[in-house]
Amino acid sequence: MRCFQKVNSSVSRLFKKACRLPKMRREGLKYLAPNFIYFPRLTSDSVIIDAGCSYEADFSMHMINEYQLKVYAVDPTLKHRKALRILEEKHKGRFIHLPFAITAEDGALTFYESKVNESGSILADHINVRMDETTSYEVKAISLKSLLNYIGVKQIDILKLDIEGVEYDLVSRISREELLPFKQIFIEFHHHAVTKFSEVDTKRIVERVCGFGFKSFSVDDHNYLFSQVN
Repeated sequence: MRCFQKVNSSVSRLFKKACRLPKMRREGLKYLAPNFIYFPRLTSDSVIIDAGCSYEADFSMHMINEYQLKVYAVDPTLKHRKALRILEEKHKGRFIHLPFAITAEDGALTFYESKVNESGSILADHINVRMDETTSYEVKAISLKSLLNYIGVKQIDILKLDIEGVEYDLVSRISREELLPFKQIFIEFHHHAVTKFSEVDTKRIVERVCGFGFKSFSVDDHNYLFSQVN
């Protein structure tokens, strides 16, 4: 039954994407497979944060190759560090890897790294933590406000968050003032991967961000772009 539900959900998302993408492209949105959407409102001075970049850092690489931008790639996963160091060497000064976990508060947390799948999580009830063989270790946790102070910038053109379920607690607790430095925020929601969250929780978070003065866009009701309303 679980397999059938997963396939059915994937088909539904693909159908929604096929229907919605043409309209969003007419509105000026760019689409980057497999699930990224963004407005190309970028200049040579634009800065990107790619949180949960993984070892390929595909969103980061697109931003660097397409727009020659500076990207801070944030990912605490030990097994990805060698690949990310190689990308740092290749794109000197434009790609900077920070081995942190983005959370609502600063501190130190246990990170569970899957030995099977690409993604781990600090959440013990994430499906890759529950179902896979894992290794765990302590990582530095940092809030978005502290991250901006750490890298020394006041404004970010695009923040991408793929943080494996932590997005719910993060956005539930963040203030409007803390989100305003980010012109665009792309969030991959993980109601499919963490047992305590559902699509209702995703909709609640979407409504909260929109209440801060952002407009939301989604091709699949799973991945959302939030853009500040000027």
